[in-house]
Amino acid sequence: MTEPEPTNWGILSTARIGVTAFIPSARATPGARVQAVASRSREKAEAFAREHDIPLALGGYQALVEHPDVDAIYISLPNSLHAEWTIAAARAGKHVFCEKPLAVTAEEGRRMAAACGEAGVLLFEAFVFMHHPQSRRIREILGTGEIGALRHIDAGMAFVVDDPANIRLIKALGGGSIYDGGVYPITFARFVAGDDPVSVMANMRFDERSGVDVAVSLILEFPGNLTATLYCGFQGRGGAHARIIGDRGRLVRAASRSSRLPARSAPRRPAPGPRRFSRRSSSSSGACAGRRPPRTWPTTPRAPSGWWRRPSSRPAAAGESIWPEGTVRAVRDPLGQGRVTPPRP
Repeated sequence: MTEPEPTNWGILSTARIGVTAFIPSARATPGARVQAVASRSREKAEAFAREHDIPLALGGYQALVEHPDVDAIYISLPNSLHAEWTIAAARAGKHVFCEKPLAVTAEEGRRMAAACGEAGVLLFEAFVFMHHPQSRRIREILGTGEIGALRHIDAGMAFVVDDPANIRLIKALGGGSIYDGGVYPITFARFVAGDDPVSVMANMRFDERSGVDVAVSLILEFPGNLTATLYCGFQGRGGAHARIIGDRGRLVRAASRSSRLPARSAPRRPAPGPRRFSRRSSSSSGACAGRRPPRTWPTTPRAPSGWWRRPSSRPAAAGESIWPEGTVRAVRDPLGQGRVTPPRP
């Protein structure tokens, strides 16, 4: 039996995550090939391609999405550019693997999903932890009822960002702690609950100089009397942690050791990319090549009905998106001044 042609990936931007995570993972994945990279500067793209042994270097993002030798696009651009270039890639017939957050507004997410649906291409958001064996094991444990009925989820991600030039602190590019780190505990809570929250309460702290949120605390209520307390921030060395509490036991993921982003000038050791990305890369590449359906939930974005409280008569449909923009929007829009506001009835 003849093996299908590999999926040729193009990398849109020369961001560090492509080096530390995507490239080594794609190269460890059968059926995936890193074929091209694009930057606004052709010289920068060529230098990146030489350093990482990539066949094609292109000057300009449009040249990559239109290139006939590229099947799928990995987008690691600033958050504010995700929608524009996902839609451009879809219109060019390319599958898209987009870094989180998928979009910075619910409307952008809807347009991205619609463009990919109309073009018949796949759209993935890079929440790779959901494809980790640890996450599958969590599902198994929860499914057996080993820790009993779920009562509470506690999760957070915090690290220090204090360089004003860091993209995470640039409002125009979609910066802010809830978009960068907060989407992880939000997505984790929804992953565990298997549903959307019916209410959201939040407190946000904003940086006066940059205008972005630098610390966010959340209280979420899910159907079935399940609650969650979540935290994200750029001002504390908390790392990433998660705890799931049931009436017969608990699951605990202790905080990671890394809690400060290294300075731009500091030497960086490549992260263990294949362990981070390979299972998602394998799923994406196989689906793009048509060998199997993607092992992922649908990406159609959906916000809760009413930003604060979803009517109990409108439960989430099975398998609906775990894209967290509805929850993020519920936090950001009504709480633009960082006030604590109770859910609306």
